[in-house]
Amino acid sequence: MRYAIETRDLNLWYGDFQALFDVSLRIRRGMITSLIGPSGCGKSTLLRSCNRIVERL
Repeated sequence: MRYAIETRDLNLWYGDFQALFDVSLRIRRGMITSLIGPSGCGKSTLLRSCNRIVERL
């Protein structure tokens, strides 16, 4: 199976603050997918990480 996006146990830190905790995600190619959640829960951080706007640490 080919995935457009796949993460395994993704963690992201900003200094001493852990922004993402062990995120695992698979999104198949051609699928329309929504990422929803409350303000401040890490949606934008996850997308930035997947787009390599921020690098995995």
